[in-house]
Amino acid sequence: MKIREVNENKKQFIALLLLADEQENMIDYYLEKGTMYVLEDGNVKAECVVTDEDNGILEIKNIAVDPQNQGQGYGKALIDFLSSKYADEYSILQVGTGDSPLTVPFYEKCGFVRSHNIPNFFTDNYDHPIYECGVQLIDMVYLQRCL
Repeated sequence: MKIREVNENKKQFIALLLLADEQENMIDYYLEKGTMYVLEDGNVKAECVVTDEDNGILEIKNIAVDPQNQGQGYGKALIDFLSSKYADEYSILQVGTGDSPLTVPFYEKCGFVRSHNIPNFFTDNYDHPIYECGVQLIDMVYLQRCL
């Protein structure tokens, strides 16, 4: 397993990016200013994009594992990589996500705790309703992990 930084042609991974953020113009807001990593194990299994949010906060803007490879530890491996790589530069790793029974427990298992919400984020910023596990995503839930 190898994790590498991607500096050019980040959109070549659009299929993975869209798994975590299904509206391409929202991805465009953070893709170029963010740092992108891909996890390879034979081929690309997962990706993540992180941004500097100031005040010692590094934010995961996008993280996704190829559906055929989910549940095999690749997402956790990316989070552990970020935590290790950025521990000397940042004090907090945070992620904003929908209040979903699929994603929130994953982050909690990775050591994140709920921090705050942004009400109506998904209904105000996306041009269509977004559902995950049959639940409409409305508020953005922020979770944080100390580095």
